[in-house]
Amino acid sequence: MIPMLKAQGPAHDSAKRISDDVGAELRAAGFFRICQSTENGGYGLRPSVLWRVCREVARGDSATAWILGLAGLHPWMAGMFGARAQDDVFAGGRDAVVIALTGNVGRGVEARLDREHYVLNGKWTYASGIDVADWASVLVDVPTAEGERELRLLLVPKESFRIDHESWNVFGMKGTGSKDVYLENERVPLYRSIKWTDVQRIEYPGRERNKSPMYRIPHTSLFVMSVAAAITSVAHGLLDIHAETVRKRIPAGLNAPQTEDRFTLAELGKAAAKIEGAFNMLLHDVDEMWDWAQAGKEFSATQRARYRTDGAIICDMALAASDDLVRNLGGSLMPPGPVERYFRDLHSMASHFLMQVNPSAEIYGRVLLGMPLPANARI
Repeated sequence: MIPMLKAQGPAHDSAKRISDDVGAELRAAGFFRICQSTENGGYGLRPSVLWRVCREVARGDSATAWILGLAGLHPWMAGMFGARAQDDVFAGGRDAVVIALTGNVGRGVEARLDREHYVLNGKWTYASGIDVADWASVLVDVPTAEGERELRLLLVPKESFRIDHESWNVFGMKGTGSKDVYLENERVPLYRSIKWTDVQRIEYPGRERNKSPMYRIPHTSLFVMSVAAAITSVAHGLLDIHAETVRKRIPAGLNAPQTEDRFTLAELGKAAAKIEGAFNMLLHDVDEMWDWAQAGKEFSATQRARYRTDGAIICDMALAASDDLVRNLGGSLMPPGPVERYFRDLHSMASHFLMQVNPSAEIYGRVLLGMPLPANARI
């Protein structure tokens, strides 16, 4: 698969999406079943398995790794809904590509309650992978029957969205197709909704069917790691590109292969160790979550805050090491090519709001000192 991804990767940028062929290959390989529960026809494996696969995919294409790293986790999110909604998504044990629109990406969203349905209108941004998706899990502020408001996750089929294919004009992550999407008078049955507070408390209806440890892990803890996983995976891809470039490059002014430059060898070794260290920290945290949940233990606020911070630290480690690799190549950043594309994609991925260290670390610091958390703290 890696040679095919290397061949198609540049075209993903110009098309502003990963191709249908690549999406079909990911499905055929069973990658979207890794975090799909066994009760719904999936493999029910640890998320660390998904992100090991994601690292290999990133050796071929950065945009595909982003889509797989995030959307590959979200069959878990679809499994949080009630049995009837799960049956809509996974009918007959089929796989499903589910994207998430949860990070305050709604614009001008209106929701009203019409008996057994929510009726939605509005725009959502950053719909990564919408072109190859089946469903979207959308976070919406909806009215209650009592006239109040509450946040709910709603499952909406991909075909209900109008996709603005001209909306994704960006510096990096061009190939992820994280486009603007619209809903117009979309009727979502109440059974395809769950309370956001129940998601955060791990008290959602999907636990009646799904017994995997995944359904006892805090949502934000795993979601943060999905973003960090894509970034560390792409950093591994850049590491490969750096090594391939150095093997055949004669830098200007040296009149000798760059492989004879001891500084280059040292920079490569340091960066490789840092990227591997970031990835190992990711695997450690994710497997720790699984083992903790499997033992039936509750997650403390300290653990949740640490995982939120670790995800951002993992990102920073991988990004800093990648920057050192690019700096070492000098003029190889241009003209446009794989180094330049991976560099742009990494920096765009690292701008994700959950990858910002200081906001996360402040929350962790407050928890460590027993101080109150802001009302909107997401852990």
